[in-house]
Amino acid sequence: MSSAVVFLGSIALFYFLVMIPVQYSYISGIKDKLKRTNLSQEQLFEKMSFEEEQLHFSIQGNPFNIPSTIVANLIYKLRHGNN
Repeated sequence: MSSAVVFLGSIALFYFLVMIPVQYSYISGIKDKLKRTNLSQEQLFEKMSFEEEQLHFSIQGNPFNIPSTIVANLIYKLRHGNN
């Protein structure tokens, strides 16, 4: 295996591990906001400002964040139940 593959793989693994707490914090914040406002998820996203929509898209819509989002979501569900 070439050293470039190992290097790029280690960068990807580091990014994945760093993004798990970021994703968990974001998911937790969205869930708390849903509970506080008593809105459905669709209504909450409709009422978001443009800046909040862009933040949501950059955090949740990036294909590199999909694995860390899945892991963070599983951790959230384990800690808080299937609410």
